[in-house]
Amino acid sequence: MAQGDDARTGSVDWARTKAYLHSDPTKWNSLSWITARTLVDSVNDVLGKGTQGLVEDLRTYWTKKDVPLTIPAAGVSRFLVIGDTGEQDPSQYVVAPALARAARGRSDRDQAGFVLVLSDVIYPSGNVNDYVDGFYKPYRSNRVEGLQAPAEVRDEFALPENVPVYAVPGNHDWYDGLYGFAHQFLYAAEQPPTWPGVLLAPSFDDGLGLGPRIRDRFGRIMWRTPSEPDDTNAPARWGEPEPDGDPAPEAQLQPAPYFVIETEHVRLVCIDTGIDGSIDQAQMDWLTSLGEGKPKILMTGKPLVVNGGVRTCSVPGEQGTVPDPVYRVVADPAQGFVATIGGDTHNFQLYEPPTDTQTGARRGLWHIVTGGGGAYTHATHPIRTAEPDPRVETTFPPTQEKLFPRSHESLSFFAQQLVPSIWRLMLSILFFGAGLALGTWFANGGWARWTLYPSGPRVGPGGVAVVAMMALVMLHLLPRRPGRTRFWWRLLFRLDALVAGVLATLFLHQVLPDDDAEAMLWLYVTCTLWVCLNAWVLRMTRWWNPVDQAAGWWKDLAFLLTVVALAALAAIPTMLDVRSSEPPGGEIWLLVVALVAYLVVMGKGWLHDRNVGNVLGDDAARWLNRSVWWATGAQAAVVAGEMLRVMSDHDLPPLLFWSGLLSLLPLVVIAAVIVGLMMIPDLRTRHIADLETRRNTWIGYRGWVRGAVLAAAPVVMIIWAAAAYLLNLPSVREWIGTAPAAVLQACFGLPALLVAAAVWLFISDWMRRDHPAWHRRLTVVGLLVAGILLLGAAVPGLLDGTGPVPSGIADWLRTSWPAVAVGAALFITIAVGFAILLAHLVFLGAYSLFVDPKAWFDGLYRDGPGAYKDFISEQDAKRIIQAERDRVGAEPAAVKGVGWWAKRRAYIAFPGLNPPFGPIQRFVSEIYSLDEPPFFKHFLEFQTSSADGFTDIVVKIHRVRGYETLDTDDPDEEVVASIRIPADAHAGGG
Repeated sequence: MAQGDDARTGSVDWARTKAYLHSDPTKWNSLSWITARTLVDSVNDVLGKGTQGLVEDLRTYWTKKDVPLTIPAAGVSRFLVIGDTGEQDPSQYVVAPALARAARGRSDRDQAGFVLVLSDVIYPSGNVNDYVDGFYKPYRSNRVEGLQAPAEVRDEFALPENVPVYAVPGNHDWYDGLYGFAHQFLYAAEQPPTWPGVLLAPSFDDGLGLGPRIRDRFGRIMWRTPSEPDDTNAPARWGEPEPDGDPAPEAQLQPAPYFVIETEHVRLVCIDTGIDGSIDQAQMDWLTSLGEGKPKILMTGKPLVVNGGVRTCSVPGEQGTVPDPVYRVVADPAQGFVATIGGDTHNFQLYEPPTDTQTGARRGLWHIVTGGGGAYTHATHPIRTAEPDPRVETTFPPTQEKLFPRSHESLSFFAQQLVPSIWRLMLSILFFGAGLALGTWFANGGWARWTLYPSGPRVGPGGVAVVAMMALVMLHLLPRRPGRTRFWWRLLFRLDALVAGVLATLFLHQVLPDDDAEAMLWLYVTCTLWVCLNAWVLRMTRWWNPVDQAAGWWKDLAFLLTVVALAALAAIPTMLDVRSSEPPGGEIWLLVVALVAYLVVMGKGWLHDRNVGNVLGDDAARWLNRSVWWATGAQAAVVAGEMLRVMSDHDLPPLLFWSGLLSLLPLVVIAAVIVGLMMIPDLRTRHIADLETRRNTWIGYRGWVRGAVLAAAPVVMIIWAAAAYLLNLPSVREWIGTAPAAVLQACFGLPALLVAAAVWLFISDWMRRDHPAWHRRLTVVGLLVAGILLLGAAVPGLLDGTGPVPSGIADWLRTSWPAVAVGAALFITIAVGFAILLAHLVFLGAYSLFVDPKAWFDGLYRDGPGAYKDFISEQDAKRIIQAERDRVGAEPAAVKGVGWWAKRRAYIAFPGLNPPFGPIQRFVSEIYSLDEPPFFKHFLEFQTSSADGFTDIVVKIHRVRGYETLDTDDPDEEVVASIRIPADAHAGGG
């Protein structure tokens, strides 16, 4: 059955999940991929892709020598496959009871022979200490001591003890070098592995170029080494009880990260695709040497066929010489493969081979994506399947019944998540604008001051704003629990924007004369208007999008009139400012030149460059890439022209304009220092002839070089500030003038802000990993100390009675140029971020949401299934999806029979199958990962048999939504593939 045996399984399983996690919460609570904590934990993704051979060397180490890479499963004809499980939050736990029920035997089926986890056993980084929350508690709850949940709840999550669990590692398991994975799957409990730190040393390949060598050394030196097991997590490594009732130490489960499971009727060939989706030469040799036997199914961490195309699984050394080497092997009929199954993409996709018109039999490979076992759900509505990939003999696109969530279901669901969120983003921008206006009013005297205590210092709006911001930050630190209302949490973000706007304006008036501060605010308003109008024209004209035929003269005329109207509209505030300036019209020619260049770029793109003939060809792809840069560059020229005009009219220093580019200088210096430090181990060991000795010596240097690399940026910025201070001394200024000190100061703000943020992240990450009990306490203490010092800076004299150190620091924060520069960089970054966000929302047409009441609320999933479909009906979503697939690119698809509001909501969430997607659409799945129903989770059940000269493989999908029971009367809702292989199809070759 789709969800298990119980007709009430959906609601009951969600109730069990909430009860379990309420009694025994996990460390991550609610894992989100848009938080700094998760991204820092996953930093080895970037570092590992830059190294040469590190993953391959570690894989060789974890692979047992002279041990057969085969797991015997004689007699097993039924097994379960679940992919991408380990988020350690409700979206994972809600699947576990259904998985446990499916694994148990009953009158009409045998017990499952094993469970195979396909990719990403533990998020975010495969940490060995996350296996209790991400593996044992959801699937082996009977092995975890000290749980508080009632036994009748815990037992529903426990797989039968005699059902082993095997796993194919995913890229996230590799983020700790597969150390945590090795503890659980590759080594016995009484013989734990040791971390092979020496493998972080390079092979000293002289053939590497300078760029690859720098990336390799940086990745190896900065590699985030794995945590060692905590004592509290070690007891989880126990298995089936012995006859006397005591638990037995768990034995080694599998011989290597890649292996074969030899079942009764098929062979599951499990390959390890590492971090970047490739395999090494040793694994490739093993794959091609498996020989004759039963039909094979390839099980991969990253799928070979996904989202309507082939994903290359390469082999180092064959890149560029053999296209798609793994797919070439699997597609060879002599190898005996009948299907490929991969995880990594968090949904279900099925690609069927074509049917022989004469015999009715399927000919070719079946391809399945099954990554919906617990991680956030990837949307299926953006899958581009208009044209088949010639390398794949499958039916494109996958039918609606072969996707989960189905395309229209995905569009309806994510639109209801995304569109109200975009409305809230619009509100945040409005609150920020209100903060700017309120701060201007405060700065111009619209604030009645009062004293904190008799004869005490006067508290102005700056002090109140600092207190408000610190209170909001503290509220953000409160833990969130599944099921709690999100209203107050979301209100915090609106208040954050309001207070940020007030603080930015007051800071500007604090560091600049009032006239200059007003000029800067006016500049910000006019530039924001420019970028938003440009975004509107991009949306309305689509001049960036390739077309296969000319638009026609009347559309050309409409386009030209539109851009001329844009220029006239956007020039109104500029002309008003020019008329009021003394003398009027200063440096306006710069803006005129930039505007002409902007119009030329748009006209050339519309009239010539976008006409590519084939909107799916290479020319179209190249124009899409170029057009984004052309549009950005032309808009930047207009903004730069407006900045120069305003600065000229108000006699602002020219360095203010160039400070953004000048801030690259410290970053270049930091990069040069880091590159020099990374080469030290190579230089210090170059005289050592013996490779093993050299690698061990290199590892000895790695520790202190890593520390030096981490300290390089702060040290460079401190030296930079000291140099600027020395050059600003009166005696030095008389000798060399004021320009050198001014340049150094102009360079300082943004790099110092980035360095301070990085230092905070590294310290926070170190505390969380090595001193978790103190992490939150010290975070709160640090924020309170920072808040008090900032309050002292905003309210002169407030800290005079606390001693010379706090009051001195507060005075330094208020008056010193380094503190002012960092503060300016912070507020400029926030302001520019809001302007860019507003422009992106205008491009999406989000302004229409102001008159769409349905977009103002979440539309919670009330009283049962399908409530989210009220936002965009199922039928409307189907029509929109089909229209987009029938007409990819060029003009917007014509959708008939769909209401105006439904189309507006859909095209905000789904602006079409061609880019450019914005960051909100590109990462919609990661941003809107929910920990409450509906869930679109699943796992697969395989039933194999052999009779009458055929081997049959039946694949069933078990769907888990968390709030409804699927209709199980129709077996088509459950059986998604029936694969029949004649005996002679695989008798001649493996």
